[in-house]
Amino acid sequence: MKRLYNILMLAGVVLLSYSCAETSAPTPTQMAPGEWEVVEVFVNGQTQAGVDLFTRFILERDGSFVLEDENGIFFAGNWTASTSQLTLSAADGTVFDFTIIYQSYSKMQLLQTISNSSTGDLEIRYLLNNRFDNDDY
Repeated sequence: MKRLYNILMLAGVVLLSYSCAETSAPTPTQMAPGEWEVVEVFVNGQTQAGVDLFTRFILERDGSFVLEDENGIFFAGNWTASTSQLTLSAADGTVFDFTIIYQSYSKMQLLQTISNSSTGDLEIRYLLNNRFDNDDY
């Protein structure tokens, strides 16, 4: 009987310590996979209807991506993410660098700065929704 009591006490301690363990927040790499669609664009702080440099991109768990621009041209390559950066590196050498402003499994806000000699620096903020549940990827 004492042995059963000891086993139950040990099991209780193990369960208690496991339930008290802190869960870690998901990383951008864990949250990123999915099909992301642009729902709104801000250029230099002003909302811009109909101005999208890209309309959507798909990030796969294996690190590959497909991006469709506003002209229906597709770029494919590899992506990486850190806590503050998302980089899409296309096979043709095109690189899309974004600062991650906000990210969850269903929503993302990205900031892209484009330098142009005629217009100066443009700050483009993309608000995106993930079309599919993250478990699909």
